[in-house]
Amino acid sequence: MLRQEMSEDEFIEKNYNQWLTDFQELLSINSVRDDHLADTVHPYGPGPKAALKKMISFAIRDGFTRFGVIDNRAGYIEIGPKDARQTVGILIHVDVVPVDKELWNYEPFAGTIVDDHLYGRGSDDMKGSDMLSYYALKALKDRSSTFKNKVRLIIGTDEENDWQDMEAYFTAEGRPDLGFSPDGDFIVENAEKGIAHLDLISDSKILNPSNGQLLFLRAGKASNVVPGVARAAVKNVAFNRAQEIFQDFLKKEQLTGQIEEDSDGFKIILNGFSVHGSTPDEGRNAATYLALFLLNFDFDERTNRWLNFLAKTIHQDYFAEKLGIGITTPEMGKTTLNAGIVDLEINKTAKINLNLRYPIGFSGLKAVEIIENNFPWIKAYLRDDGLKPHLVPADDPVVTNLLSIYKQVTGKETHLNVSAGASFGRLMPRGVCYGTRFIGQQSTAHQIDEYFNLQNYQPAMRILIKSIEALANLD
Repeated sequence: MLRQEMSEDEFIEKNYNQWLTDFQELLSINSVRDDHLADTVHPYGPGPKAALKKMISFAIRDGFTRFGVIDNRAGYIEIGPKDARQTVGILIHVDVVPVDKELWNYEPFAGTIVDDHLYGRGSDDMKGSDMLSYYALKALKDRSSTFKNKVRLIIGTDEENDWQDMEAYFTAEGRPDLGFSPDGDFIVENAEKGIAHLDLISDSKILNPSNGQLLFLRAGKASNVVPGVARAAVKNVAFNRAQEIFQDFLKKEQLTGQIEEDSDGFKIILNGFSVHGSTPDEGRNAATYLALFLLNFDFDERTNRWLNFLAKTIHQDYFAEKLGIGITTPEMGKTTLNAGIVDLEINKTAKINLNLRYPIGFSGLKAVEIIENNFPWIKAYLRDDGLKPHLVPADDPVVTNLLSIYKQVTGKETHLNVSAGASFGRLMPRGVCYGTRFIGQQSTAHQIDEYFNLQNYQPAMRILIKSIEALANLD
């Protein structure tokens, strides 16, 4: 129990070292989804389940008495009255996106500290927020706070992919009435765009084998990440000429990469800049840049058409305008587009997976129709359109309380925002996205050398403790 006389600030100071140790332990778990190792006990592979188990172990250690695991996919830690009419959800996730380890300067799963930065995959998205939220809940438990509403820290393990974790949780436990997901900045994101995943398929059968042949072009590991590395192999093209053109291309585009001679051709690796797929304009898509380079060579008609589509239509089409599906609305702004996975293999298929984030008034099905009309040689498939646009009114007490608490703690104003990202906040009727990176700080989510700013600990803890307490007492 927290001593009665211990203040909120004393709790925050006293618990810093243990918080940091727990944070590093959570970061050390490679919680990337791995379907090859999935089974009923580990539905997304061993990593996400291990991270969930670690969070529950903290709760057991710290004396929480109400916690559970749902279908090995999600978990919860609870405080407040069991029979409360409403549930406040603080929705987090412990899974992370894949890593291009060769591009990192720090071990992605070690939790290395350099100059107040804690490096590791998931440190920014969102294991730092996981641990801040957990310790905010612990502070309220330890001082025996009383609430009108039940509060649950709900822990997901599949947020970076299909969100089946939350589907399983809601089926078993119901949906929280209000709350937030601390998955981003300390702005109140009360509006989130709809998200659709589209597969664009075209034929890659070679019609004229005497020409140069693109044996493969591959990039990307997740739909919601801008590909940071692209690879290709080419046959029937002179290596010396290709090498010269490649060096000029790297210099012009200010990129890095490698090219090496292979039998009757060359292999190539191009490095772009990986960022979260919700802000593709902040990254450099290695796949589309590599397609742009490969246009210097003469391939068969189908390959040329596919490369032209990647390099001239998809390349830097951050708002889907060249593709013909970009719309803008006053409530939610522009559509955003990310080509997250690109995969061509000669004489098989060519596939581009698009991550589309759209405002109210549009849909994934409409996107499919327009793309197939504009590009008849492409077959478009709507893989998922489950996340519809979400909006919580600006005058809702959830919104006004969070805005007020931020100003109370920091002395500064924060604001409302329309998000092109997808947070678990949208899964609650009165849910928003809120915290824990401060305005003006760089987001490193999904990037090389992702980090958490350790200076955020004290102010973020104060904001989260007060925010959870306020929502726990709303009518």
